[in-house]
Amino acid sequence: MVDKFKRSLTQRAITSPTSLGRTKQLPFEATQAAAPTPTTPALPEDVETETDEKLFPPNKLYMTMKLPPEVAILHVYSNGEDEYSVWGGNAVTELPPTKPNKPPDLSLGNLVREEVFPEDIRNTISLFSHVNREIRSWLKGLRQKFSEQLCLVIADHTDFEIPWEMVELSPYKLPHQYLGAMITTVRWRRVINDDDEDLVLNFHGDECRGSAIAYVLDTELNAVGSELSILEKLQAVIYRSSTHKIKEFQTHLQQNDSSCGLVYISSHGTFSQKLHEIAIGSRDKKEQQLKLLALRQCSLNLFKGSRSIVFINACHSGRQEAHTFIPRGYCVGFIELFLAKGARGVIGTLGAVGDAYAAKFARELIEASLRSPNLSVAALLRELRFKMIKNFPDQPTKEQWESFIYTFMYVYYGNPMTVLRLTPPGGQDGV
Repeated sequence: MVDKFKRSLTQRAITSPTSLGRTKQLPFEATQAAAPTPTTPALPEDVETETDEKLFPPNKLYMTMKLPPEVAILHVYSNGEDEYSVWGGNAVTELPPTKPNKPPDLSLGNLVREEVFPEDIRNTISLFSHVNREIRSWLKGLRQKFSEQLCLVIADHTDFEIPWEMVELSPYKLPHQYLGAMITTVRWRRVINDDDEDLVLNFHGDECRGSAIAYVLDTELNAVGSELSILEKLQAVIYRSSTHKIKEFQTHLQQNDSSCGLVYISSHGTFSQKLHEIAIGSRDKKEQQLKLLALRQCSLNLFKGSRSIVFINACHSGRQEAHTFIPRGYCVGFIELFLAKGARGVIGTLGAVGDAYAAKFARELIEASLRSPNLSVAALLRELRFKMIKNFPDQPTKEQWESFIYTFMYVYYGNPMTVLRLTPPGGQDGV
């Protein structure tokens, strides 16, 4: 066992607490327990990753290239209008460029809108995983070397919406080895900030400490009580649509505030190829919406002072749109917007999520951050995915299948080492 006091900062941030209870052994755990534990030589502390030019020549990565050895990059880039290739690498293992492929029809947002049954979505992604043997072999080799210390950065510069977190490491042979449940993952992409600089993803110990502010669409969403109760327990500043206009919440984001650790938004989300239609807030009331293009015009000073985590618990909030007038490889959306304005990390969804599940997921994530304040946001999401898989029944109901898909819709963009430490105003960590 690795001495926890001798692990790197990255390892401490993404490794599960040893006290985490597991009520059911998964198939892959039983298999691994029966096999001898592989031994690998210790990596020298001064080892560095391969250079940008060697591993990823066509595109810049927009991240520091001196990565901890346990951090790997899955780099996805477009070849023309309708093809993509994948490369990967870390300090010790490289995934050679794959042959160009047509983008798969695997957008969770589109599939859910088309009412494809969740089990059929899972089965399709299992087949996609099976035929992408090179990627799976590379990831399994990394897991063998680094175990739970491994962190994967998914640098997807396409708009093909491949749900990488749902890729299975050993489909058919060892089911339930979903990438996002087995490996701490973060996503990254190009972001041009308000200072006309490319935002660079760094890997260093980081924390978002402070109180929470929230906007909750309690006039239209069902089951908001679950998330409201935990926010009230944190003494968060809550803007409710029943008593506040969404513009009041926007005004708060424009104020200078260095005490905020979390900005939480619970609302509907509208996604469209027409950029002026992309919005969060009410489904139909225009005056209760924040439009993507209009919000770009605002100086959101709160993020410059606090640089909080933003959790946009709204349908399609993690989706991004390319446009004919935007240079190829750059996509816009609410994740890109809040990162550009100074947020340290953003959680969004890849499609439409049921109201009751969204509220439940938000409460569980916030409670997990309070229980495990030293665990990174990315690791907390991995734990919630793992928990869902661990408890998934052999004969799931329709609602359980939907929860399965919803769980993998939540993705995080930002530093994999960033932790969330929420405090009531003027209070101590946790509640």
